[in-house]
Amino acid sequence: MSYIGDMRKFVGHSPIMAVAAMAILYNEEKGILLEKRTDTGEWCTPGGAIELGESLEYALKREIKEETNLDFTNPKLFDIKANVHMVYPNGDEVYYTDIVYEINDFYGELKHDGESTELRFFDINNLPENIMPTQIGYIEKFVSEKIK
Repeated sequence: MSYIGDMRKFVGHSPIMAVAAMAILYNEEKGILLEKRTDTGEWCTPGGAIELGESLEYALKREIKEETNLDFTNPKLFDIKANVHMVYPNGDEVYYTDIVYEINDFYGELKHDGESTELRFFDINNLPENIMPTQIGYIEKFVSEKIK
């Protein structure tokens, strides 16, 4: 179980704060990699909460490997978004600080885990409409910088 999962035993659904390592995996040929969440059916970038004792870099590698089965090199800091408020379908409430990286050098066999039903690359000019509301801001920022 994760740190946040362990904490929920004590705080129930009450709001907590967490830091998340998120990734925009992108290349010009394939586009942006998004995953379709099992809990909401929305598309989002891969990533997740940093566990106790983890470095940011380790958490990023762990989350990307777990959710996409991909490895990567040379992540570049893209954005930091504070006060990202999420209420999960089960009622858990979290205020995240998302630390978002751009990753262009990735490799491996793409495979989703239990947190998603699908992984798909989308052309930056043809993104799905149902992107997770907490992520649409930095995805739109990324797209606007790429199509300049």
